[in-house]
This record gives sequence, C-alpha cells and structure tokens, in this order.
Amino acid sequence: MVNYRSLIGKEFVYGTQDCFTLIRDYYRLRGVLLPDFDRPDDLETTSSIFLEQAELCGFRPVDFNSRKVGDMVIMKLMTRTPMHAAIYVGADKILHQRFNSLSAVEPFGRYYRQSVAAVYRYATGDVSR
Repeated sequence: MVNYRSLIGKEFVYGTQDCFTLIRDYYRLRGVLLPDFDRPDDLETTSSIFLEQAELCGFRPVDFNSRKVGDMVIMKLMTRTPMHAAIYVGADKILHQRFNSLSAVEPFGRYYRQSVAAVYRYATGDVSR
C-alpha cells in the first residue's frame, strides 16, 4: 500500500503540477518511474495523451468493475477527449489534481463515474527513459 499523503494539497500548475504529475509522483512512490510528456497548449483540439500513451508506459486496460487500489482512472471532464487522470485509492475514492484546485482525495461519485473513459493497471516493471 502506497502512503500518498505527501501528494495531497499541492497547488495546480499546468505542466508542472497537474493530474499527470500526480500520477507520476504516485507511481514514483511505488518505485516506478514514468516518462513525462509535453502538455498540449489547447486541450480542446488534442487527442487524449492518456489513451494514446498508457499502454506504451506499461499500463493495461482493466474493466471498470475490476478496479483495484492503484489503478489509473482516465476521465473526460469538460474537454473534448479524456484528458484527466486519477488514482483509485479504494473505498470508492480517487486521488487527483483537478484544474485550478489543490490535489485531493475525493469520493468517486456519480459525476466522476459517468466521466470514466478507461481504467488502467500498471502491469510491467520500471519504464523510466
């Protein structure tokens, strides 16, 4: 079990401290180094980096109902494509960094559930580049 408390309460800075940064920091606590990616300038015209890169980074898709602690949940929140990622931390809660908010653990309620595009589980060793 990962002690992710140090990841809570971080201020949002796009490209520096955003939802993908939080994903990378969470997996770093697990001993996994994920590559970083340039963030698109316009989230409304880009395809989903998460859906394109997840499997290349060692993640494998899993069924939503089979989610486990540590799985990455990809959501479409107010963007054209799924551009938000969170970590499922169990007890129907997610750890995430929302736009212009502090990183937090929140209930994985209806709003987030209906926005889920995919769930991924890390399935390989270190993918540091």
